[in-house]
Amino acid sequence: MRPDGEGETVLLIGGGGREHALAWKLVQSPHVAKLVALPGSDAIAALPKAECMAEADILAAAKMLRPDLTVIGPEQPLADGISDALRAEGFAVFGPAQAAAQLESSKIFAKDFMRDHGIPTAAYISCDNFAAAKSAIETWEESKGFVIKADALAAGKGVVVTDSRAEALQTAEDFMVNPACTVKTDRLLIEEKLTGREVSAFAICDGTHFLELGYACDYKRAFTGDEGPNTGGMGGFSPQGWPSEAVRQFVRAHIFQKTLDGMAARGTPFTGVLFAGLMISGDDVNVIEYNVRLGDPETQILLPLVEDDLYTVFALAAEGRLKDFGKKSLSLSQDTAVHVVMASEGYPSTDGREMTLRQPITLPEDGSNDNAPLLFFAGAQRSGGTWINTGGRVLGVTALGKNTEEARRKAYDTVTKITFNGAHWRADIGE
Repeated sequence: MRPDGEGETVLLIGGGGREHALAWKLVQSPHVAKLVALPGSDAIAALPKAECMAEADILAAAKMLRPDLTVIGPEQPLADGISDALRAEGFAVFGPAQAAAQLESSKIFAKDFMRDHGIPTAAYISCDNFAAAKSAIETWEESKGFVIKADALAAGKGVVVTDSRAEALQTAEDFMVNPACTVKTDRLLIEEKLTGREVSAFAICDGTHFLELGYACDYKRAFTGDEGPNTGGMGGFSPQGWPSEAVRQFVRAHIFQKTLDGMAARGTPFTGVLFAGLMISGDDVNVIEYNVRLGDPETQILLPLVEDDLYTVFALAAEGRLKDFGKKSLSLSQDTAVHVVMASEGYPSTDGREMTLRQPITLPEDGSNDNAPLLFFAGAQRSGGTWINTGGRVLGVTALGKNTEEARRKAYDTVTKITFNGAHWRADIGE
């Protein structure tokens, strides 16, 4: 941050619903004079102090803009090493280096790291080719269940959980050798199926210290009742009164801090958002997986609850100075948030079939008041003055309430007022 902390420029990488929520929150900071999103979206461009940039080369854009802080939204640029390239040119970056981003970009790296540092996780076998995966599945104890994970990034679609050996074998074949499958990986992870309740935990990290951001429960399956294939996320909510304080203390000490300590010991300190997907059964906690950035839709759930200046926190983390923030966690509203995603017909298209796109979207009249639900746009753009859908997850509705029931009612009331041909959404978010 500049000494006076005023008039700062932010470069935000990405253009989905997560980045719309990030931009919405960052421009609220009195320290931010301008936010430039690359590539951004029509929704981001409509925010105050925000503009979008078509430059495809992130490093070239940074050299042109000279931002005070660059915030990386999606996982792929982190896996590709953009943070390293920016830091080498002297830019402040909120996001992990490529070596630290392996916690997400390689599921096998992450599992080996957890094993080596005593971080609780499910039993697993890693396989370097399809023949090895086939052999491992055929000899795996069926009573343990099967969790089949692509080692490589797969936009949230590279995981299948099943009790069927036949389905596990088919999934391995699809992921590793089937050219028609959109998920592609050279290496595969086979895990024991955990039981309990899932939740995502988030921490903002500076390489040594962290601030607890919060917890969110999301819904991965495409359709109501946990039916259909996995997606990038169809909605979620912030749980009230859960997990217990004992569990939260365990997560802080034995997951977040152990992860930071272990990464620093490797010579790859972690700076950015550490996102731990957890399975909780009573007071028993296991890590399902890591992500190394804010989640989508978890960003749209948590950021409307944050009461602190997000820019200040990100800038301090990028400079390795989170201790200067003076708190161990961010201040969150006592409200709860429910977020419902509206998707295009045909989403998720895991078999290459086309989705129904470029359909006009009818939105509710602008309810310009502090209590109105928020709309965060992803696969949507303006065309001749009309919003149209251009991607799988089109938009999400976030509503706040004194409890989950109130927030859920407000979210679905708004969802029913939004229409486009082929729209679908889950009807059970927050139940």
